[in-house]
Amino acid sequence: YIISVELNTTNVTVINQLRTTLRSISYPFSINNRIQISEANISTVCYPSSGGYQCLCEDQYRWPCDHCFLYGSCDNITDTCGCINAIPPDGQYCQPAVLYEYIISVELNTTNVTVINQLRTTLRSISYPFSINNRIQISEANISTVCYPSSGGYQCLCEDQYRWPCDHCFLYGSCDNITDTCGCINAIPPDGQYCQPAAPPVLYEYIISVELNTTNVTVINQLRTTLRSISYPFSINNRIQISEANISTVCYPSSGGYQCLCEDQYRWPCDHCFLYGSCDNITDTCGCINAIPPDGQYCQPVTFFNYPTSPPILYEYIISVELNTTDVMLINQLRTTLRSISYPFSINNHIKISEANISTVCYPSSGGYQCLCEDQYRWPCDHCFLYGSCDNITDTCGCINAIPPDGQYCQPAGQYSNQNNTVISIPAVNSTPVPTTAGTTATSTKATTASTTIPTNTSSTTFSTPSTISTAPTTPTVTAAPPSTVFKVEMSMELDKQFTATLNDATSSEYKDLKSRIESVLNEQYKGITGFIGVSVNGFRKGSIITDFVVQTTQVKPTEVAEANKNIPDAMKSIATVIGSVTADYNSQNAINIPLTYTGTSMALTCGPPDINVGQINGSEWKFNGKKITESARIKVNTSGNVSMLTVDNVILADIGLYECTLIGEVINVNQKGDATNKIQQAPIVQLQSILNVHCNVPGQIQPLNCCVQSLYTVNWFSPIDTLLDSKKVSNGKETCITYNYVFKSCGQQKIDFFLFYLFSCVKLIDFCNSLAPTCVDTQYGTGRVGDTSIVRCNPGQVGSRTFVCQQTGWMLSEDTCIVTAIQELFVVSTNLNKEEVPDFVGNLSSTVTKERDKIATSSATISAIVDILNNIASVSTGDVTATVMENVLETVDVIIGSESRQSWTFLNANRTSSASSALLSSMESLSDRLVGEIAFETPRILLNRTITFNNSFTANLNNSIFIKVPNINNNVFFTTITFSTLDNVMPARNSSFDAIRFNTTSNYTVTDNAINAAVVLVKTKATVKNVNLSFNKLNSSLLLNAQCVFWNFTLFNNLGAWDDEGCTFVSDINNIVTCSCNHLTSFSILMATDIPPELREALDIITYFGVGISMASLVICLIIEGYVWKDVTRNSTSFMRHVSIINTALSLLIADICFIIGASIAKNPLENPGGDYNVPVGPCSTATFFMHFFYLALFFWMLVSGLLLFYRTVMVFSHMSKSIMLAIGFLLGYGCPLIIAVITVAVTAPGNGYIRADNACWLNWIQTHALLALVIPALTIVFINIIIVIVVLFKMLRRGVGDATQRDEKQTLVVIVRCLAILTPLFGLTWALGVGTMISSTNKGIHIAFAFFNSLQGFFILVFGTLFDSKVC
Repeated sequence: YIISVELNTTNVTVINQLRTTLRSISYPFSINNRIQISEANISTVCYPSSGGYQCLCEDQYRWPCDHCFLYGSCDNITDTCGCINAIPPDGQYCQPAVLYEYIISVELNTTNVTVINQLRTTLRSISYPFSINNRIQISEANISTVCYPSSGGYQCLCEDQYRWPCDHCFLYGSCDNITDTCGCINAIPPDGQYCQPAAPPVLYEYIISVELNTTNVTVINQLRTTLRSISYPFSINNRIQISEANISTVCYPSSGGYQCLCEDQYRWPCDHCFLYGSCDNITDTCGCINAIPPDGQYCQPVTFFNYPTSPPILYEYIISVELNTTDVMLINQLRTTLRSISYPFSINNHIKISEANISTVCYPSSGGYQCLCEDQYRWPCDHCFLYGSCDNITDTCGCINAIPPDGQYCQPAGQYSNQNNTVISIPAVNSTPVPTTAGTTATSTKATTASTTIPTNTSSTTFSTPSTISTAPTTPTVTAAPPSTVFKVEMSMELDKQFTATLNDATSSEYKDLKSRIESVLNEQYKGITGFIGVSVNGFRKGSIITDFVVQTTQVKPTEVAEANKNIPDAMKSIATVIGSVTADYNSQNAINIPLTYTGTSMALTCGPPDINVGQINGSEWKFNGKKITESARIKVNTSGNVSMLTVDNVILADIGLYECTLIGEVINVNQKGDATNKIQQAPIVQLQSILNVHCNVPGQIQPLNCCVQSLYTVNWFSPIDTLLDSKKVSNGKETCITYNYVFKSCGQQKIDFFLFYLFSCVKLIDFCNSLAPTCVDTQYGTGRVGDTSIVRCNPGQVGSRTFVCQQTGWMLSEDTCIVTAIQELFVVSTNLNKEEVPDFVGNLSSTVTKERDKIATSSATISAIVDILNNIASVSTGDVTATVMENVLETVDVIIGSESRQSWTFLNANRTSSASSALLSSMESLSDRLVGEIAFETPRILLNRTITFNNSFTANLNNSIFIKVPNINNNVFFTTITFSTLDNVMPARNSSFDAIRFNTTSNYTVTDNAINAAVVLVKTKATVKNVNLSFNKLNSSLLLNAQCVFWNFTLFNNLGAWDDEGCTFVSDINNIVTCSCNHLTSFSILMATDIPPELREALDIITYFGVGISMASLVICLIIEGYVWKDVTRNSTSFMRHVSIINTALSLLIADICFIIGASIAKNPLENPGGDYNVPVGPCSTATFFMHFFYLALFFWMLVSGLLLFYRTVMVFSHMSKSIMLAIGFLLGYGCPLIIAVITVAVTAPGNGYIRADNACWLNWIQTHALLALVIPALTIVFINIIIVIVVLFKMLRRGVGDATQRDEKQTLVVIVRCLAILTPLFGLTWALGVGTMISSTNKGIHIAFAFFNSLQGFFILVFGTLFDSKVC
């Protein structure tokens, strides 16, 4: 124990005297034979200071860091502090200081060898450790390295016991012959590192066999004598020594061959004995064989084998000897004799006694016997409780009030732990007490336990045996100390008597009379129990009459209490008949042991052992906040002996509260309580990227390692060798973040682990050299190659992590375990939910989900956890489900089925082993089955109706989106309908014809060509329904193909679930209303095709490829013609700019078409690669898409240049602009504006992986980011501007013609421009307007065909209307 004593004094002299006295004592200091003080020091001195107090630590003591921060430091110690500005109210004082060790290198620049030698001598002569002051000492000082000039440079030589690291030997070259590392290098290292202490040399052991061919026996004997006379080990030089040399085998001729005989301590291996035959009688192996082995192997040392020549096995016995005597003198003589023997004591060369003692002395006492243990012996705890203690030892006892009938006696005290009262039982010889007579007093006694040691063989191993000796002194030497503790046992019994209200009033005469009569009977019954003080009735309760009373006693003996309780019914007959038995409870003063626990870990609560003897414990019962705890996967109860342990796994803050435990005994129950309010704390939530891939370009590159934790905690970075790393800390009040800048010393394939101790978190840093270009690059996930993994931290307020895997297409999310902390705690609670707790729980769930809705929508793991919670609620709610419970459930569901959760559901629906969406719908069906009463409830996305039928039918108009009619149904039948208007965001669109094989093998095959095109309605009733008509309003009126009436079948695809049309028939699709007829009830909706049929896709591909080929050929012809007639058609500035525009328009479209072909080759076409991976590679596909986007925009902007040229030359007749200015403006508009738009599009959408489509084609994204609008909007805007220009120009030309100032050539050019724009602008505008139409109405065949035709022939249109229609060209 560590005992703190606080001394309140202002006398400095007293403090100094106390300090001197404590330091002068020789420790350890014994108080008695059981207690000693190992050390005593003054740790803290507190004194008044300005405005308060200062508390100063003595030498070798320091304040904990949290106290330094909390109360403020008043000294300059940097690591912690030795002085604070307050007296801590928690009673904690200075703690022993931590010892820090530093290695200091000092560089001495001298050329004087004498100085170096003197320094070496001085350092070696110092006695270490050497103290500088009372806080600092030097443990060792040595010269490690001496550097001196050499030819062309320097050589640095290590002193003895020092060596250069291997990398320095390779880097600077070794100048000695040491092979494992080196002691000399050819340079002075610029990094300031010198020789390091050498590791102990590796010792290699060789067995060398030498064969001597001789027939001279004398030579052999002389060799044997010589080898035995040598003192081993025998050194050959300072590196080699011989540890042992022996003759092992002697072979000699025998009849018909040879025999090879082993020397002493050698044997042949067993296989040689079997192979060549044994020629001796050794049974386990052999020492002689009938051949010379051809493999050159000879006899081996017997230590290689497990033979009888190994040391014998020794056995230890404890022998108990019982001596029956009443002669005290004999006992004292025996005690003296046993203590005088010198142990171990040998009986023979096989047996010895290691120790012998008297252990127990038993003697008569009033009404029985008392058995007293000798010094260093104690009774086991169970004997103390069973027979009663007669001394004041608290942990166990040294005296009991009986002779144990099982023959067990006192045991060595060291076998018991005072901390947990563990009982160790050692078998002993059973004996029966023998009555003897001493004078006029009859006594029967048992004896002490003596220990006898019996050795076997000549080894030092011993066998220990206690013996039993019995004695009976004529007078008792030990008397029982009277107990002073008063125990209150609370009891109750039920009386078969009418309960009246007056029994609630303690002042009423009826109450007093009944109380007095009962107490009189009870006192008479319990007065015979040991230590009885009294009985008092506490009150009466309903249940006939339940009487609560308390029995007070100084000693509790279960057998006596049981006997008294057994007699109560008979004794109470004069008052009333007792129903059942009397129950007894004891409220223990000891609290339940609750350890300090952090959330997410396991907590073990210990109840017991009882502080009174209650007999056998048959079981236990636990409560939490007054409610009974039932075992579950998270909560386990284990009762063993007189202790019950409650284990709670995955602890959460909701586990804070009052715990109660009842140990159920045969006679008395023991109650304990424990409050976990200050015992459960929020665990640190460490936010860091645990696997970080880095593309190392050059040595010296810096990689920051970041980690954040709640501001309540602090963390530090440690290197793989547990070295504290210098990190920068930043705190914003909510969290503390630390950053360590790791510097790559070299680039290459390596993995380095950095740790955050105390939290046991780590980050794995993986780098790859610059020759391997990264496939995946992202500011959040890092760089990586295909197959690399990146594990990133969750957002604040969440626990878990997100795992991304680098694929050809970029970083892809493979696992998401980030769960909002509040939802995680609710999920843990739901695993142990009972029916009574459901109403409060769903209310808490609804409010929590509503509060955290923004975080939940983007967290797939949190949504999955909420679905699991709903299923737990559904499984627990076995009875009726009330309207309030259902409303809270639907408010929860409403949050997770919105459009903002679509992406999270898409990720969850890609799971091939479980379906969260199917589980959500299943929980809704389960809960709706058990609804009671009429209910009408609505949330923004859900409508619940539970109504009763009349007129033999059921009809319902659900928010004008679904109409239901069930004919021919009985009256007074309840129908429940739940309409989910946005469940199309949740449920996958797969149906019974879905290709499950591709789904299980292809990561990208997670969607179909269908879409849920109506709200989902759940219809439930307990009546039998054979016909139900449903009419659905379409969500997307542009979907016109393949309407299917479906219901959700939970069993399809190994219980993943899918939409099924079994039992449902499509009736009509009129005015965007689809009508269905089904012969059963469940969850219904409609599916419709979202894409054109595959056969039409193939036709469109043919149109596109042929059209693009014609277009590219036309553009090449156009450019050739323009080049050929360039000089003839560019004689004026207007014609010059017109043909510049045509050439750049054609060139832009040609390059865009080339990029289109490249993009098509990069992406895989589903028709050409059925069942393949249709994800596009991000890098190449993004490049092709960027240039397509840029040059398609350039096409339109050059058309804008033509339009502006026409407007300028027609409207601004008298304004003249030089060719160079017009050319500059043209190129600025034609290529500058497209470049700006294309770059901005990439910058805005690429960081979120929303620049291009994810699959099937290399093109701008539409679904996630609508990046395609960056092409469509500028293109249609230019088309609109050009149409306005054409209208204005035509109006002016028709009104007055082209002005007189315009030359004749220019007039013709302007007419050509007008004609070109009037034709091409509508054509190009129509083309891209059709493109927008394909997105809005994706199933319209006509729009798709028209778009493919016009889009693929744009080059042909430019050739015809831009070039060939010009009369100057033709």
